[in-house]
Amino acid sequence: MSATVDPVSRPAGRQAVLFALGVAVPLAVVALAYALWWMSDRLLYIGLLDRAAFGWVVVIPLWISTPIAASFVWHRLTRRGSTVAAVVVGAVGGGVAAVLFWQAVAYPNCEFGATHTPIDWVLPSVLVGLVIGGGLAASGLLATALVRGGHPWRAAVLGAGAELVLVCAAILVSAALLIGPGCQRPYL
Repeated sequence: MSATVDPVSRPAGRQAVLFALGVAVPLAVVALAYALWWMSDRLLYIGLLDRAAFGWVVVIPLWISTPIAASFVWHRLTRRGSTVAAVVVGAVGGGVAAVLFWQAVAYPNCEFGATHTPIDWVLPSVLVGLVIGGGLAASGLLATALVRGGHPWRAAVLGAGAELVLVCAAILVSAALLIGPGCQRPYL
């Protein structure tokens, strides 16, 4: 029989270290997923996989493992500590996603000029960031609650499943925002 320690009874210094890990571990998984995506985007092929196949076979599974990694660190924190860690991870992940989305759409390479100015893309970029960051936080907290309840396998399956659904939601939101012309058409 293993004794479980109440997170509240841990010393403040230990909670600070656990909080730092609670932020660093999920962000490291996200950073690794991004680094692998960036590498595949530049190389075009990695072994037998083109960049799209590599994304779906390697990058997306790594990304959806983020709530699993987060839950096994966050369950050692207090409930308030895990919530704050989730907010920090969501804000950083969503903020980076918003900036990357904005950079991708704000300055398109249009021969006859863009139909939108860079400022027009700020709110849509923030929306994409909110969906991505909120997804990271929500799926991580869901998995953490299941780990705390003594269901680590359910946490892994439901945390990854929730993140997969939220990744698909982020893709749909991004696609909806990109509907319509991005570049002006030449006058005939």
